[in-house]
Amino acid sequence: MKSNFHFSNLLGTVYSQGNVLFTPVGTSPNGEKTECLMSPVGNRLSVFDLVNNSSRTLPFQTRKNIASIALSPDGKVLVVIDEDGKLLLISPTLPRAPVLHHFNLKSPVGGVEFSRDGKYLAVTISSLLHVYHTPNILMREFAPWRLHRTYAGHSGEVTGVSWSDDGRFLLSHATDQTARLFSLNPVEEFRPKTFAGHRDALRGAWFGGKNEDTVYTVSRDGALFIWGSKTKEDGTLLDSHLVDADPDHRLGHTRWGIVHKHYFNQPNTKVTCAAFHQPAGLL
Repeated sequence: MKSNFHFSNLLGTVYSQGNVLFTPVGTSPNGEKTECLMSPVGNRLSVFDLVNNSSRTLPFQTRKNIASIALSPDGKVLVVIDEDGKLLLISPTLPRAPVLHHFNLKSPVGGVEFSRDGKYLAVTISSLLHVYHTPNILMREFAPWRLHRTYAGHSGEVTGVSWSDDGRFLLSHATDQTARLFSLNPVEEFRPKTFAGHRDALRGAWFGGKNEDTVYTVSRDGALFIWGSKTKEDGTLLDSHLVDADPDHRLGHTRWGIVHKHYFNQPNTKVTCAAFHQPAGLL
């Protein structure tokens, strides 16, 4: 007697660690609207269909429990990293979600994030920030993971990173109580900016505002700092000649300063996680 059973779902398990992701709104092969939530469950990944009230578990598994996941903006490339830094590149939209590439980062990862156009992947390891070219899922390559640049400057563990909308700049935050602004590619007369002043480890840092003219940083002690461009007494920007000469890299040429400080003011309470929804301006 022959059987053709294949793994379908994981039952009786609970969430333990790792970040969760919402997939882009799409259309299933039968024409139905879909929107899913991806959640690590130990060393596997479960997908919950929020429209059709169903769930499934992808057939792959990692050696250790999953620590971080990231999904490209188009929803076609999924990166899964376990506690030891073993990385899997998966195509979640293909049948049975095959594992396309393996990569060993050799150290635990603090944060992972795709650029807005999906061409680059930022990974934080210890006090460093690494940016890789996203492998082409339509082409088999011998060495698909190509390092673009490595950024240093933090004295503590880098716990997360966010991208600007145009993909030209990255904002990292770390346990050394600072955030740092880096450029994806070398920019003339640009030096990495440091956002300092917090008294505890940072939980998040994001670009915001109408034209990304604001930076938000949140620390573990509940302090929210809002950063803006420094101006002269007459209202003109400091280093305005650099901004006017190179408007495409305005974020890098801006001289940043604290505009407002807000505090959580909850005794014996620490912030464990924070998220920012840029279109709605919700933190």
